[in-house]
Amino acid sequence: MTHIEEIINLIQENESLIDFDYNGVKDLIIIQNDLFQKIIHYTSNITDKSIDTKELIKSAVRSGLTLRNQELIIVREERIVIKIITNIKRNSIDENNPTIANRCNGYSIDEIENLYNDYFDKNTLKEFIEDISYDVFRYLFERKRVTNDYYEKNIYPIIIKIIVDRLDDFNVDITLKKGFSGYILRVNFITVFTYIAEDILESIAYRDEYLMNWLKYYHGQVVVDGNQRYEAPYLINSEGQKYNPSAIFGTVSMWFKANEKVITLAKRLEDSKDKLSVLTIENLSPREYKHELVLERQEFEKNITSINERLEDLLDERIVVKNNDLKSEINDEIKELRQMLREDKAELNEINTEISSVDTDTSRSLEENIIRLQKSLELERSIIKQNTKLYTSIKSALIKALTSKRKPIDK
Repeated sequence: MTHIEEIINLIQENESLIDFDYNGVKDLIIIQNDLFQKIIHYTSNITDKSIDTKELIKSAVRSGLTLRNQELIIVREERIVIKIITNIKRNSIDENNPTIANRCNGYSIDEIENLYNDYFDKNTLKEFIEDISYDVFRYLFERKRVTNDYYEKNIYPIIIKIIVDRLDDFNVDITLKKGFSGYILRVNFITVFTYIAEDILESIAYRDEYLMNWLKYYHGQVVVDGNQRYEAPYLINSEGQKYNPSAIFGTVSMWFKANEKVITLAKRLEDSKDKLSVLTIENLSPREYKHELVLERQEFEKNITSINERLEDLLDERIVVKNNDLKSEINDEIKELRQMLREDKAELNEINTEISSVDTDTSRSLEENIIRLQKSLELERSIIKQNTKLYTSIKSALIKALTSKRKPIDK
């Protein structure tokens, strides 16, 4: 039996575990809980690396539930979503006259919103937006190294195209995919440009000359296009404060380098603590454990001294005692004390051996290193804290500039 047949059997044998019209929503089917886990368990044991398990599951679900090509099947981390989209209708739009109706490429915003909520969950949405934002950044500023003019004229179509390309499992008509992509951008507009702005600032922090020069445009540069003169946007935050692009390098560089140091120091601190924990004895550090042994040794040494003193007294007493019964009692006590002395000396030898075997040099070095790392980490975090407000303000100004266009200057 083939892999797809095995999964189809699982689906058909466990159809009672499938939620049709999920939560009363028509045209929405969810495979989750026990059946989802059975399917994932089966596919996790497939050893053939050439098999795309996600596509295998989608094909099996389509066959097992006798779905048509118009149904959208989405395999998520915790469930499988089947959305029937045949009833999503498109209205005609005027390509040359943008209106609210055109926002979703002619599709109902309510239906696109429902589709959006079914397609994404919180984790997959965050990852998707991060990925497409980084794709935009790499395409424009690493591969193409675009001009400011090119950026202004093409940024939104480029983002839509990248979203469309990323929707590789969204097997629907291209017009619906574009409408869906437009909606994704609209509801995540600020988040997308926040990620792009952060990538730009990080590159500037590490002296990307192209982007440092590219950013200078956002200082009200006058641009001539044909017979028309334009004024470029400014780096200006929501409170009206302007930033000179050439003057933000110090703050931005300090911010990113401090964050990078925090990550590095935190990792080194964790590693040092792990190494120290390996040396831990009875939940004590080697130094603490050795200190406990020294205290224990002192108690035995004190006992041995006391026993020796008592033995000396008894030996002196035995010389002068004439009474045989009393002398016998003294001899018994001497015998008992000598046995105690042998036992205490044996214990003392073991403690001394244990003390000499405890590696306090390594632990002392690790403890000192941990203290140094903690102080360094505290310093870098204080730098971040001191610069957070300014960095955030610069970033918000850049986001505003990236979403603005040059304005014509009246002749």
